[in-house]
Amino acid sequence: MERFSRVLRRIASHRVRAWPRFGVSASSLPRLVTVLLVPTLAAAVTSFALTFTARRTPPEPVQVVTLGNPAARTQAADIAPIAYLFGARPGADGSNIRLLGVIAQGARGLGIALVAVDGRPAQAARAGEEIAAGVTLAEVRADRVLVSRSGATQEIRLPARPVPEGIVKIR
Repeated sequence: MERFSRVLRRIASHRVRAWPRFGVSASSLPRLVTVLLVPTLAAAVTSFALTFTARRTPPEPVQVVTLGNPAARTQAADIAPIAYLFGARPGADGSNIRLLGVIAQGARGLGIALVAVDGRPAQAARAGEEIAAGVTLAEVRADRVLVSRSGATQEIRLPARPVPEGIVKIR
């Protein structure tokens, strides 16, 4: 028991003296500890936040996507229902284009075409001109034209003309 009381006295004497060789008194020790622990806590919280919010690598490897479609499409996708959901109205985008006549200039796709768009009167357009909103006359051929809609190409042929009366075909 006496040994225990000696240990308690020694601890009590340390509290009063507190670290005399460093020049820290017992009353300023809690302030010193607080000044040291607050920046340490701030650094730990910042480190955790940066680690937690850091951009992580994907869990699976990234696959390289080739340019273009290696498999040829057999049918064009019908996007009219989806376009209607986003506010497009039928007939407002040059979807009804009739080819009435062409003046082709060589095999390079140059020339002039007479087209009627969405029931409007026919207009003459050169290759490369816009004939409706987002629709460009790409090429003019002898019997057809190629129209570009946002990068997709559509072919429009001249309507078949009936044989005039009085002319009989001979085989």
